[in-house]
Amino acid sequence: MNPRALSIILLVAGIVQPLVAQTPVRIGLSKDASEWQIALEGGGELLTRAGRPILTMRDGEKLRIWWDSRGEADPTDEYRIRVGGDMSAAAAVEIMRRLRELGEQPEKIFVPDGASWKVLTGHFERAEAAEEILQKLSGSGFPELWASSEHRAGKPRAGRALYAVTARYERRPLPSEGVLFRARDGIVQVSGKGRYRGTLEVFPNTDGRLTLVNQLELEDYVRGVVPKEMGANEYPNVEALKVQAVAARTYVVANRGKRRGEGFDLLDTPLDQVYGGRDGEQPLADLAVAATAGLIATYNGAPIQALFTADSGGATVDNSYVFGGPQPYLKGVSNYPDRPQTLPFKGAVDPGGDQSWLNLELLRLTAFGLILPDALNSDRLAQPLRASDLAEPMARLAQRLGLPAPDRATSRDHQLYLWMARTLGFDRVVAGMERSQDAAYFVGPAVPNAADRPLASLLARRGIVPSALWYAPPTVKDGYTVLARLWQELELPELAEGTLLRDGTVRRKVVGATPEPLALASFLLLAEESVGGQLRLVAEAQIQVGDRVRWLPREGGSRLLIRRLDPDGAAWDRYNPTAHWKVELKDSELLAKVKARVGVQGIRTLELEHNENGRVLKLTVRDTRGVGHEFTGMRIRALLGLKDNVFRYLTVGTGDKKRWIFYGRGWGHAVGMDQTGAYGMALEGYTFEQILKRYYRGIEITAVQ
Repeated sequence: MNPRALSIILLVAGIVQPLVAQTPVRIGLSKDASEWQIALEGGGELLTRAGRPILTMRDGEKLRIWWDSRGEADPTDEYRIRVGGDMSAAAAVEIMRRLRELGEQPEKIFVPDGASWKVLTGHFERAEAAEEILQKLSGSGFPELWASSEHRAGKPRAGRALYAVTARYERRPLPSEGVLFRARDGIVQVSGKGRYRGTLEVFPNTDGRLTLVNQLELEDYVRGVVPKEMGANEYPNVEALKVQAVAARTYVVANRGKRRGEGFDLLDTPLDQVYGGRDGEQPLADLAVAATAGLIATYNGAPIQALFTADSGGATVDNSYVFGGPQPYLKGVSNYPDRPQTLPFKGAVDPGGDQSWLNLELLRLTAFGLILPDALNSDRLAQPLRASDLAEPMARLAQRLGLPAPDRATSRDHQLYLWMARTLGFDRVVAGMERSQDAAYFVGPAVPNAADRPLASLLARRGIVPSALWYAPPTVKDGYTVLARLWQELELPELAEGTLLRDGTVRRKVVGATPEPLALASFLLLAEESVGGQLRLVAEAQIQVGDRVRWLPREGGSRLLIRRLDPDGAAWDRYNPTAHWKVELKDSELLAKVKARVGVQGIRTLELEHNENGRVLKLTVRDTRGVGHEFTGMRIRALLGLKDNVFRYLTVGTGDKKRWIFYGRGWGHAVGMDQTGAYGMALEGYTFEQILKRYYRGIEITAVQ
């Protein structure tokens, strides 16, 4: 949801238009096309917008609705100069007075989400056309200026007629004010858009195109919103989805009628809430909607502006710093638990000290009993490889694979690699496959015996014995690693991966997976995997709920459990791919972004003012003349093209080779409910009401009146 796009609604001074739960909601699906192809599941009727029947449609019958307009509509997108940030009405009046003294004709626009005002001046087809006035106003003491993309209503353009075109290409005139589709089974199909519950209206608009409106019941609308705004595949937790359901429903109640002038209540895009219709619904989200049916968030008895964000980068922020409003329920809160919820686990092996020798191959071998736990020792693994080191492991592996017991090894050094491969039958697949040229390419003089080279080439090609290993004296670790890789060529014991839940179960990393018990053996190799993939065996671990874990499913329980330390740390909002990010821009790329909104010829530096959570509250672009251009709120990330305002940067290079490297957190405006944080809280057992009351301070959960 993009709160910046909210227009004037009946929320000023606490005046709220009531919405009865049974009152249908009108959603604008499109305003830009001149024709649509529509069908009705189970058949149905085409009516006038007043409800008079026009024709009956069969199941699956497609009808093309076409508006024969008189050419292109007037352009409705333009750029205007925004002066200052969000402000009070009195401040807006003062800014307008100063602008009029400079010959401008400004206007103020109410911003309902912030209960504040913005001041705009000028009309431009391109952002570059505003540069002269931007320079003038900058020199007149207006520090925060912005070339803002705005929408204005076009002049009404008369059309010739509205037609229905049948599958037989028969053209039938329709009422010029539009038509209504009503399906017998309640589902309308719109080609290129999807399926929708309720009814569908099609009527011409002032831009010379057709407006498409889906009218349906409130709860059915919320069913189509929740999966699109907070999908069950990304956030598979019904309590978290309940949070989104209440927020989405509250948004409708607070904003119904905001686009009445266009013939509907809300758009189906992020400008309001993303709505996917019947095709967007998901079973888990349906459960969340049903469990919260009719519930909304209120403050002092009035529906709140239920703003939400994808990921707030560790902490949300007061609305006053973003949209300028003083709403007491939109205050910043931390996304870090006071005490992370953890579950205890104990391991049977803890070598301690340096474990740089540890790898996944050694853990697999030990977990399946092919090598003994006492082999996991740095001194032991660093010793030169001998045939006796491989005798028992090879015998166990051959038995597991149903192969003949291996002959006694008399080889040494690199010949032991070849002995293992021959024992498992790999020598039978090299004839005609491995050429002498390939062998020379992969292993060269490291394998002097020509008869050995084809097999050595295969092992190098498959990464079983990388080329570098042929040139170094083999160690016990090398021998065991090669053994594990040979095993994986023939039988790969797959690691399962999932999220650890608070009841000790795990949810696998598969779309739609349900929680399952984590079956562990009494003997357990307990390891931690750091960011970058380094492994460390530990005797015990307190694993935080929500961490990713890996294990080896086997009869009798897994003998291996790997905790993967989350690169995004311990916050509740760590589950989003944008919890941390890095963006690199060339100096020319950054300048182009800034010049699209502000008249500067070059950038000397960026000056940042942060709050205690690292969020940039004010950005000053200092140009090459030393003039500062200030930006606050949503305009900061929009100017730089970043995901959020939580960031720092460093620069490298000079002149044309200068680069700006931004390290940041989060995605969105960070006001109100954090969707990812809600999921993190739900994983730790918080209820939807507790989560809502954390992000929206002082609210009550009440029924729609």
